[in-house]
Amino acid sequence: MQKFCMSILAMLIVWTASAQQEVIISGKVLDENNQALIGANVYINGTTYGTATNKNGEFILKNIALNQYQLCVSYSGYKRLRMAIDATTDKTDLVLRLEQSKGNLGEVVVTGTGTPHHLKTAPVPTELLTKKMIENTAAPDFGTLMGAVSPSFDFSPNTMGSNMMLNGLGNDFIVILLDGKRMYGDVGGMNDLSRINPAMIERIEVVKGASSSLYGSDAIAGVINIITKKSNRKFEVGNQTQYGSFNTLQQNNNIDFTAGKLSGRTLFSLKQSDGWQNSAYEIDGDDLVETKAMTQNAYINKNISQLLEYKLTKSLSLYGNVAHYNNDISVPVEVKNYGYFFEDFNYSLGANYIFSPTSTLSFDYTSDRFTYYYKYNQDYKDYTTGELSLNNDQQRKDYNLKWVKKFNDKHVLSLGSEYVEEIYRSEGRVVNGKATANTFSLYAQDEMTIFSHLMLTAGLRVVKHNQFGMVVTPKLSALYKLNAFNLRATYSRGFKAPTMKELYYRYEKRGSLYLGNTNLDPQTSNYYSAGVDFNKNWLSTSISAYQNDVDGLIAYEEIETSAADAANGIKRTKQHYNVEQARTKGVDFMFDIRLPHNFTLGGGYSYVDARNETTGERLSYVAHNYANVRAGYFHDWNNYQLNVQVLGRIQDEKYNAYNNSAKGYNLWKLTTVHKFASFGSFNLSATAGIDNVFDYVDDAPFGTYYGTITPGRTFFAGLNIYFTL
Repeated sequence: MQKFCMSILAMLIVWTASAQQEVIISGKVLDENNQALIGANVYINGTTYGTATNKNGEFILKNIALNQYQLCVSYSGYKRLRMAIDATTDKTDLVLRLEQSKGNLGEVVVTGTGTPHHLKTAPVPTELLTKKMIENTAAPDFGTLMGAVSPSFDFSPNTMGSNMMLNGLGNDFIVILLDGKRMYGDVGGMNDLSRINPAMIERIEVVKGASSSLYGSDAIAGVINIITKKSNRKFEVGNQTQYGSFNTLQQNNNIDFTAGKLSGRTLFSLKQSDGWQNSAYEIDGDDLVETKAMTQNAYINKNISQLLEYKLTKSLSLYGNVAHYNNDISVPVEVKNYGYFFEDFNYSLGANYIFSPTSTLSFDYTSDRFTYYYKYNQDYKDYTTGELSLNNDQQRKDYNLKWVKKFNDKHVLSLGSEYVEEIYRSEGRVVNGKATANTFSLYAQDEMTIFSHLMLTAGLRVVKHNQFGMVVTPKLSALYKLNAFNLRATYSRGFKAPTMKELYYRYEKRGSLYLGNTNLDPQTSNYYSAGVDFNKNWLSTSISAYQNDVDGLIAYEEIETSAADAANGIKRTKQHYNVEQARTKGVDFMFDIRLPHNFTLGGGYSYVDARNETTGERLSYVAHNYANVRAGYFHDWNNYQLNVQVLGRIQDEKYNAYNNSAKGYNLWKLTTVHKFASFGSFNLSATAGIDNVFDYVDDAPFGTYYGTITPGRTFFAGLNIYFTL
């Protein structure tokens, strides 16, 4: 009887153990000095299980299915930790210590391949702007930020915005992503960069050169992926405020929460400035006259967004995001009877399903509608003060389905399809007031490790556009690891579909008529690059050479004016056509040095030769030489951290075929970042500094082409407050 009872008891114990289908994993994340790391990301690789550490560095993962897993911990500025874990029983009181990274090599990037890779071993070369670099720049806007930390970028500011350049090609050849979703809508052919607030950015990944195999149309010069800050904490409220000269205010507010399977982030940002005038004169024909025109017009822009994520099951997660933005730009009444008003409304929905730790399927739908108005600052004709007059209404709908399969550590396959619909409305500027276009594409990418030192990434996209037909864009990248050296090479083909304006526009201005052309072909490019980077302990450096050949560049040609148009006062007519061939080539050099006693030195140099191959003339708005310098000092006094940065931007004259060339310049900036010990649930930091230390101003008359519109030496200070649970 005793043996029988013992057998029954043993069976009950076994049955009870086998019935336990879920376990708990918990512990604490510390640095090398046993200090708690707050907000470190703790997750199980290949699953939706994940959380962030609290104010004590503690984490807990609940309802984990019994299995063998890889537990990962990441934190900006530290090497990512990976460890195998046997989750067949509860794992509690784990102590996970992270080592401080010697540079940025421990950071994970995704933009080059659409899949995670350490920066050091990313098969597609990626330039990373880290959270620390962004914070230390304390930039008031996106253009200032990119120009301060990357020599490959340049900005040509004008009344309506900044024309961004990357290695000699303009922003209509650059794809800008916000958390992987494409930004849409332009201002005079330029992306409205005012939608991006530097205070909300976690990091920026830049992939240079043609990337159409993965990102489709427009990705000829490169791709910029802006990853915004997110918090997986139970609750967080934050405010970042920076104030500077000319009543320039930049403010970012966030509310984050995690409640079981539901998490969310509410964001509100505000930017404003009174603007400034660098010259009281403007060029009027051959005369120099007084003007009230502002070099930088006053503006107020606001951005609000709401993100919600829900883990429906252990394998399926859903998300939704909605955002609204507007930018009100004021122009003096003596200059124009209207200013400018821009508005954007976008929302996205998506789902991610994990078939297994090595296979995922994702679907994303994004709708982005951007509108551009005149806003009258006085009564004029049929308009009253404050009334809006619509110029352009642009909408883009994007459906994207993607499957990623990791066969093993040496082979990852990605397959996907994308459908894009564009709608353009403009009474009086588009034939019949409305135009549409749609694109369907299939793409594939294979990441292969041939042997331990050689990695290849091959991609292909096939695109069918309802107007111009089919385009095929391949890409091949190779990475060869040789001790501390990485040798890289890339060939890729890019394309840019004609825009709605280029296809259907009809616009009259001062006796000239500008026409679209429905017979346009897409612009295409062949991109070649080769480079080497060296990474060891205190030194990280890279150098690469590239050439980007662009065929079928779209430009205007003058055609005969019709009799009907001539009778209506049209003196000349211009129409878009494919004629020009362009080529950019150059060298990019970057370095980061960790010096003794917490000093750092970094920077880069970019040489660009950009030409119109049809005429042999240099491309407008491009300089030959660009450089950046960063020198920093960091010290930690336990309850107080100080980070001091000196940033320099140097470039020579920028050529302009239509006006005067812009003067070369060098600008220097001093920033200080102060972080204080936590006060219970409160975290406090501050910034202060001087921009344009040596007070450089280009005070040429208004209407001149400027290299920079800085108003001279300015001052700024900021305060950041976070409350977390």
